[in-house]
Amino acid sequence: MSSGDRQERVFWALTAASCAHVVEEYIWPGGFLEAAKEAAPEVFAHSSTPIIVGVNAAMIAGCALGALTRRRSPVLSLAMAGLLFENAVIHGAGSLRLKRYMPGLATGLALYVPLSLKAFDSYRKSPAYRRSTAVGAAVLGTAFHSIPFVAFAARRARSTKAAVVAGEV
Repeated sequence: MSSGDRQERVFWALTAASCAHVVEEYIWPGGFLEAAKEAAPEVFAHSSTPIIVGVNAAMIAGCALGALTRRRSPVLSLAMAGLLFENAVIHGAGSLRLKRYMPGLATGLALYVPLSLKAFDSYRKSPAYRRSTAVGAAVLGTAFHSIPFVAFAARRARSTKAAVVAGEV
């Protein structure tokens, strides 16, 4: 098996891991949104199931698209690996804050961390390696991960503005 084939496999594995992660968060054992609201109420107070479903669908689609386009442009695939790594870290922080398991922690630690590290390592060993691409992708992954939090903040701002206009504040 060539290194290109192994590199491609890790990105498909990240796609499968993102599916498993969503199952852990929302189906079995589930309860992620409630735990997130408990761990960081100021951040998740204005989250909603439709936003979370959209975020997770976009995450899975981004991972699949990254796997499909990895050879032509590794930035998206590496950015998604970075996003998933950051997600694992955030689940760890949430579990520490709650002092208990937070749904998503197991797949985050067992799948996201090693697969993300393998993705970046695999790219580093490829003939197409460019440090600027790897660093840029890591930054882009962090930016992608911030999108739902921006959506929550926008909902909070609209809600606050509506309350002010209605004279409730």
